[in-house]
Amino acid sequence: MAQVIWKDIIWTGEDRELGIKELLTILKGYGPMEVLHFEKPNHYKGKISVWLDEKGLKHITLYHLEVIGEKRKGVGRQALRHLNQIFCGDVHAEDPGEARPPEQTSVGIHVRQPNPESAIFWIKMFMENLVHSVEGDLMNLDEKTPAKELKVLKREFSAEPKDPPQTTSLRSNSS
Repeated sequence: MAQVIWKDIIWTGEDRELGIKELLTILKGYGPMEVLHFEKPNHYKGKISVWLDEKGLKHITLYHLEVIGEKRKGVGRQALRHLNQIFCGDVHAEDPGEARPPEQTSVGIHVRQPNPESAIFWIKMFMENLVHSVEGDLMNLDEKTPAKELKVLKREFSAEPKDPPQTTSLRSNSS
C-alpha cells in the first residue's frame, strides 16, 4: 500500500491499493471519494474522506481524530486548524454520527452527532471559533447560540461523573 507524506502528514488509502499519484489526486480534491488514513507522527492520527462533487465543491469528512504521543493541551486544536488549512473547504466531523448530506453552511468545520465523551472538546472548539457548528442529539450550536446556553452546556459536560451511592447490606445472623 502506498504512503504519501503531504503537508507534514502521512496519508494512506483505506480499502484499495492506491498509488502515489492517485493519493495525491484525491488529497487535492480531484479524485473519486476515498477514505484515507492520516498520521502526523507523535501528534495525531485519524480517518478522513475527501471528494469533489459535480458542482466542483470539495467535501471533507473527518471520521476519526486521535491525539497520540505525549498528550498536550492544544494538539486537537492544532490538528483541526491544520486539516482546515490543508483542504480549504468545509470539514464535516462525524462523531460518530450517521452521514447526512451537508446543508449550505459557511466554510469551516462542522460537527455532526458528537458523543458524550467528546462533547466538551467540541464545545470548547466552538467557543474558540475553530468549529462553526455542532449538530446532534446532545446539542445544536451555531452562530445564533446565546453565550448563556454555551456556558450551561460547558458546565454540564465538564462535570465529573458522580460515583454511584454506596450501599450496605445487612446480614441476619439468625440460627
